[in-house]
Amino acid sequence: MKAALAIARKDLVLELRGREVIVLLSVFGFLILTLFSLSAQAGSSALTELAPGVLWITFLFAGVLGLGRTFDRERENGCFHGLLLSPADPVQIYWGKCLSTLVFILIFQALLWPLFTVLYGFSPVKGLFFSWAGFVLGDLGFVALGVLLSSMTIHLRSREMILPLLLFPLCLPVLVGGVRCTTIALTGGAPGLAWIWLGRLLAFDVIFVSLGTLLFPMVVEE
Repeated sequence: MKAALAIARKDLVLELRGREVIVLLSVFGFLILTLFSLSAQAGSSALTELAPGVLWITFLFAGVLGLGRTFDRERENGCFHGLLLSPADPVQIYWGKCLSTLVFILIFQALLWPLFTVLYGFSPVKGLFFSWAGFVLGDLGFVALGVLLSSMTIHLRSREMILPLLLFPLCLPVLVGGVRCTTIALTGGAPGLAWIWLGRLLAFDVIFVSLGTLLFPMVVEE
């Protein structure tokens, strides 16, 4: 686990030191949320119903852009092969990449959350627990699958186009679960329903993380 934490720390330090990716993703998220908020009258029921879906679509597209950076640095000058030759087990490398990407996406979501609540007329604290529990569990499933697919497409010439084409259909259960959980949290729905969707997201996380842990060593051996 020490190797995974070291890899995650290295990736986060490099990303936060550069800051260009988080700034660009924040601008990207700001534009999407603003454009969709202008598509319906402020405070209308249509905007309220659309808001959770718009929020998760924003996270999804920004997450794919972030995943594209997961192995970019290691791809240059054969650094990825150097990482594989290090004492770190491939499973530790996979967990480290998942952890750094998860923290990075959560930082992005924390930056967008106040803007989202203002633009769409929600209280920033109403349903906060269920909203963020949904974010964490949804992000984990998305990242577990995304890092695995990103490692499979690392050497492909059109990887920027192939990765979303592979990832979006497979992470559909996570997207649906995240949207339903956020909708219940923001509209004051029954907590029992929110717990059901959180349980489903957790089940998807277990499946995707187990799948990634099992397949990643075989993928990087090729």
